[in-house]
Amino acid sequence: MIAYITGTSSGIGKALALKLLKEGHQVIGISRHCTIDQSNYEHIFLDLSDLNAVSSFDFYTDIDNDIVLINNAGTIGPIKPIGHQIESDIITLNNINVIAPQIFCNKFMHKFQPLDKQYQILNISSGAGKHPIDAWATYCASKSSIDLFSETIAQELKDRQFNNWYVFSVAPGVVDTNMQSQIRDANSNDFLIKSKFLDLKANNQLNTTEFVANHLFKVLENPIQHPKTIFSLKDLA
Repeated sequence: MIAYITGTSSGIGKALALKLLKEGHQVIGISRHCTIDQSNYEHIFLDLSDLNAVSSFDFYTDIDNDIVLINNAGTIGPIKPIGHQIESDIITLNNINVIAPQIFCNKFMHKFQPLDKQYQILNISSGAGKHPIDAWATYCASKSSIDLFSETIAQELKDRQFNNWYVFSVAPGVVDTNMQSQIRDANSNDFLIKSKFLDLKANNQLNTTEFVANHLFKVLENPIQHPKTIFSLKDLA
C-alpha cells in the first residue's frame, strides 16, 4: 500500500504515518515541515493554504499498488465568535480544511479511476461537524462540509459501479494534539465553554494520537468491513 497523508509533521497525521511505516507500507507525507526520517518515507513540502501550490500538485502514476489518500491536515483557526473574526483567517481555514481536500480528492480520483487496484480516500472529520460549538463556527462548518463532500463522492462512485473504491470521513474524537493545546489557551471571554476542554485534559479523557492511528489503520486494512462513509472512532470500539 502507498499512502499519501497531509499534515504528517505532528498529531494524527504523524502517528498514522509511523503506524503505516511500521506495518511495511510506503508513505508520502505532505506538509510544510518534515519530522519523519525513515527509508520508506518521502516528504513533499507544501503549504495547503496556498491554493496555487495545491492546484499544481499531482500524484505519482502507479499501476502496481493499492493507494490511499488521507486528508488529515486541518486548522481550527482563531477561536472567536463570528463578528470578531478576521476575514483572511476565515479564508485560510477554508482553504486548508475544505478546498485543499476537495482538490486533492479530485486529482486523486482523476489519476487513478482508470486503474484497477484498490483505492481509498480517508478524510479526517470531527464531531464538531455534527453540532454547533461556541466560537468554532468556521471550523464546524468546514467539517460538516467534508462529511457531505465525502458522502456525495462515495455515492457517485457507487452509482458508477467503481467497486474498488472506498471513501470515509472519520471523526477521531478529542485527541491530545497541538489543536487541543490551542483550544485550552483560548480566551475565556471569546470561548464560553473553555472549562470543558480544560477538564478533558485534567481528567485524562483525550485519545492519544497512537490510539487513533491504530484504529484508523484497521479501517485501511479492511475497508470492506466498514459500509458507512461517515462515522466516528468510537463506532469502531
